[in-house]
Formats: sequence, structure tokens, C-alpha cells
Amino acid sequence: MPNVQDLQGVLDEEARGAGVPGAVVGVLHRGEESVFATGVSSVDTGLPVDAGTLFMIGSTSKTFAAAALLSLVEEGVLDLDKPVAEYLPGLRLADLVAQKTVTVRHLLTHSAGFLGDVDLDTGWGDDALALAVEQFGDLPQIFPPGEVFSYCNAGFQLAGRVAEVVSGRTFEDLVRTRFLEPLGMTESYYLPWEVLTRRHAVGHVEQAVAHTVGLTRADSASGGLWSTAGDQLKWARFFLTGESAGEPPLSAATCDLMRTPQRKAALRFEEVGLSWLHTTHGAARLVRHGGNVSNLQLSEFVTLPEADFAVTVLTNSAGGAALGRNVVDWCLEHLVGLPPVESLPPRPTPSLVEYTGRYETGQLAFEITDRDGALWAQLVADVEDFPSPPPFEAVFVADDAIAPAADTRAATGRFLRNDHGEVTSVEFGGRTARRRATVTG
Repeated sequence: MPNVQDLQGVLDEEARGAGVPGAVVGVLHRGEESVFATGVSSVDTGLPVDAGTLFMIGSTSKTFAAAALLSLVEEGVLDLDKPVAEYLPGLRLADLVAQKTVTVRHLLTHSAGFLGDVDLDTGWGDDALALAVEQFGDLPQIFPPGEVFSYCNAGFQLAGRVAEVVSGRTFEDLVRTRFLEPLGMTESYYLPWEVLTRRHAVGHVEQAVAHTVGLTRADSASGGLWSTAGDQLKWARFFLTGESAGEPPLSAATCDLMRTPQRKAALRFEEVGLSWLHTTHGAARLVRHGGNVSNLQLSEFVTLPEADFAVTVLTNSAGGAALGRNVVDWCLEHLVGLPPVESLPPRPTPSLVEYTGRYETGQLAFEITDRDGALWAQLVADVEDFPSPPPFEAVFVADDAIAPAADTRAATGRFLRNDHGEVTSVEFGGRTARRRATVTG
């Protein structure tokens, strides 16, 4: 079996193939840590990536937000199942029922039901999160609270605001004092003025530097943390073994609770804990997260607790999606010893008229079309500077579940039906989108 040092060559090759300017990988396996870097942090400066280079970890930041809320639960000042409005009396949501009933548990399990993909620029002051939440009354309520999982960045922003009000601190200060410092995560930061004086990666679009961070301070709880591979391994080690540089910031029971499935998720995820996501790799169940900051910096964070294994992959361009996936798969096969996932056999194509149409959730839509008897799918993003990826042919691999025809190792989309058996929604990319209109091929 290859050893962990072979990962350097794999990383170099994958980065070249994916067109990623720079990347770093950290591996924790049976207590031993290894970090590998490749490429440059910026094609403009040519500064090499090293183990100390800061990257934006994107949505893995949500696990820190959830941990902050759970620390307040342990303190006895927060209840996961009380309505958020009890902690934020001035909260205004578009749906009055949701305004009275949405709980912190809904927020941490992506099931609050309101529009999740939002971009609210409220500045970089300490009031950024409060000002963002004041605008939540404008977010459409797409599903009743608790009905479905649909990935919700806005929910974690609201959760972050709850943490601020209950603790009396800014969200960033709460996470720093309760988690980053006790765990010795001395190279993890939220604020750009903390990052700019240190080695850090910048995002790229088509091998050119993108002169934007891609997030605002209101996004701190949902995706704003910068970190190194080494610090990410400290986060992994804490959840795998409880190890901490100081007093453990959460009990082992609470760490287990965060990872314990709370409900079924939307594909490409299987289940969700309190922020942590679950997927399968053959018979193995992975506890994971990861992030995508405006297609500028993409990351993976994957653990397999029973194997005492974790891997984090940090990259600075959209090609990091393929790089991260391939590096994780290589590690699971060659370091942990899991067999490679086999392709699922395509099933006979059903009547496509049941499925074709445009499925919408906010500024994202999934268009399903019939092209000469073949099903094609495309994510359409009505977002500035975020081009829609090309359409792809899909095949059915299970009842109402589809995968790209080019890679059927796992279902990536699933159609949902109402009580009358009619297809009304689709799960795709962790979102649940409602059917709005018929689209012809």
C-alpha cells in the first residue's frame, strides 16, 4: 500500500490537471499529521504555498458556528428547541408562522425553510451581522420550518446573531475565545486586516487573480474563517480524540451530538447533524464539511472517526472541486484502505415528461430537459460573476435518483413527489428546489 508521502506527487499532479494555482493538504491518521503543499498563493506574486499559508475554508466555518451555539447550550443559556424569536424579540421573517416557530435546531440543520443563498453587504463593523438579520424579513419562505433540508447560509447567519446576543460578544470574538485559543488554533482568523499581514492565498478565475474576497463580514458564521491546514487538523483532532491545547471547549457528549444525524439531508448529502454533514463511501460513513467561496477558494474537510482519520484540502480556484474530491478518494483508498466506490448501473429511462422542468430556489435553478430521450440537467445561477456550469447528461441510478452519466458512483440528484405521486421538487447540490415551469429540450 502507498504511504502518506506519496500524496505529494498526487497533489502536484491533481493541481496541474485541474488548473489550480495553489493548494495544501493536511492528513491526520492514527495520531500522525502530514501536510503537503503545491503551487503558488497568487499567480501575480508567484509566492509559493506552504504549510503556513492561510486559505478561506468557506462553509466548514459553519461547524465553528454550531460549536459556539452548543457551548452556550452547555452553559445553560440557550435551548436548541426554543424559538429563535425568544432570543431575538425584534426578529422579522417574511412568514409569520416561521417567525414564531423557527428554532436554533432548524438553523443548524438547514431546515428553517427561508431563502438560504443570500449576499448581504452590511460593512465590516461589529454590527454587520445585526444589520444583515434586520433584512431577513425580505427573504421568501420557500418551505415551512422543518419540512425539508435545503442548504441555508442565511440560517447560519441568523444562528451567529443568536450567539452574539446570548453571549454579549461579537461572533468572531466568541469563536476565538471559546475555540481557537483553547485548541491552539493560532493561525485562524475572520477579519481581513488580521489576514493581510500574513501569508495568504488569493482566489483565481481562469488562472487570473480575482481582486475580491468574495464574502462580507455578515458571512462570518456561514463561511468567513481563514485557516491553515495545520489548524484544520487541530479542529479534526479535537473532534476525533478530544485533544485540546487547553481546557476542552466542549464535552465529548456534545461533540458526539454535533455529529449525530438529526435528519435526512438533500443530495449530495445523506444526513445532517448539528452542522456536520454525512455522506457514504461504499459501506463507510464519512462525517464532513467543505466550502466554496464564490468559486474562488474551495475546500474539503473529511473525517472517518472509526479509522482515526481526517483530511483537509484547501485550494485557490474553482478547479479545487475536482482536486479535493480526487485527493480525498485517494486518501480513503490508499491510506485508510477503503475499496474504491463502484459505479452504479444505470436504470432504464422512465417517462421523462414526469421530471422535465425548471426547479427554483432563490437565485438558483435546476433545469431538467429531454434531449432525444436522454435526460440533461443544468444548474442555472442568476448571480453576478458566477457563471452557470455547462449542462450534463444524467441517468437514473435508483428510483427518482440521478447521477451524471460520466460518473455514476453516487446519486447526486433526487426528485421528490407529493401525496398524489407528482414530482414537485428536486434535491441537487444540497438544495431543495421547487418545480416552477416546464422546459423543453
